[in-house]
Amino acid sequence: METYQPDHYRLLGVSARADAGELKNSYRRLSRIFHPDRQHGSDRAAECFKQIATAYAELSDPNRRSQYDRLLLLKDPLRMVDDPRAERALDVLDNVVARLRKKPLAIPGAQRGRDLRVHHSVAFAKAMLGGEVHVRAEYETACAACAGQGTSEPARNPTCHVCLGHGSLRVGLRRQEAGCGFCKGRGAVLLAPCKPCHGKGIVSTSHEVMVTLPPRCHDGLHVRIRGAGEKAVLGSEAGDLVVVVAVQGHPLLRAERDDLVCQVPLTWSQALRGARVRVPTLEGVEWLTIPQETPAGREFRILNRGLPMAGHPDRRGALRLQVVVDVPHGLGAAQLEAVRALEQLLGSAVFARCAEYGHVIEQLHAASEAPLPAPGAAQATAAPGPVAKP
Repeated sequence: METYQPDHYRLLGVSARADAGELKNSYRRLSRIFHPDRQHGSDRAAECFKQIATAYAELSDPNRRSQYDRLLLLKDPLRMVDDPRAERALDVLDNVVARLRKKPLAIPGAQRGRDLRVHHSVAFAKAMLGGEVHVRAEYETACAACAGQGTSEPARNPTCHVCLGHGSLRVGLRRQEAGCGFCKGRGAVLLAPCKPCHGKGIVSTSHEVMVTLPPRCHDGLHVRIRGAGEKAVLGSEAGDLVVVVAVQGHPLLRAERDDLVCQVPLTWSQALRGARVRVPTLEGVEWLTIPQETPAGREFRILNRGLPMAGHPDRRGALRLQVVVDVPHGLGAAQLEAVRALEQLLGSAVFARCAEYGHVIEQLHAASEAPLPAPGAAQATAAPGPVAKP
């Protein structure tokens, strides 16, 4: 419904044919009601008084009133007729048209609060295992101080003289219903608004809701909690709370079907001597024993530490821990020479994989007729890729 800003005659509560005496008497009567000094300095009273004073200043001047009447006649010709009989006749005509259209009366349904949508970030472990999380929802509800009325002193709020307390009125040639702009559609001018809600009748509040997440949540999952949404009117049915889940990524774990995969870096000495290293799980950090002479790419599996299986909530996949030997970078010439000396000291026999690889290469070269290229004429360039399993 559009808002109608009343003309000067309706602001003063007089007809378009009112003389100077009627205008003055009406202005004095309304001034006693809306003067800010009489309403404890109310801002709304000051606003209304300013509108009334502006209307009286323009209509009390004959020249300005004549010009205003011409503009009002072009804008709304029925306002210049201003005959109560014509108004009653138009009302009767509206009733006849409504009966001819046979519009059924709408049965008001139960008012229901709005549904609330909240985006909630969930840790990776909680999203995979499921469980309960606390979600805070902000919403609007009826003000308890004024019971949703917008004022705790209704006697101080005068009935609107523009719409006669209806909150709306019919305007224009087509007599369309529009909300009263003087009282803002309330039917009464709110001169004593409720302080907690500032006259709106509703206040912003928040509450915490316990939400149960299913296992293996994914980004964008919508979880609906019935009755945990907004309850804007006292006694009305509350709406629902829709939680949109955003799953945080894990810095070390990644999901592969029902399993969780993690790459565990080891130094040369740890891979040779064996070690006890800490590894991540959904339940926290645990210790893993690495045996001696563990090659790069070896995978350890811990059963029942992966993701919950679909259809089998009591069963879980495995946690796969892949060993990656951390090759040092940025070594100087002296350090590289020391590594080469260590290799010569150990001998080629301890490098079984290199020996086996070289033996196979020799067999392939012997079986082929192509000459072996020089070391400096390599045609392929190594590129980083996934660690191969042994």
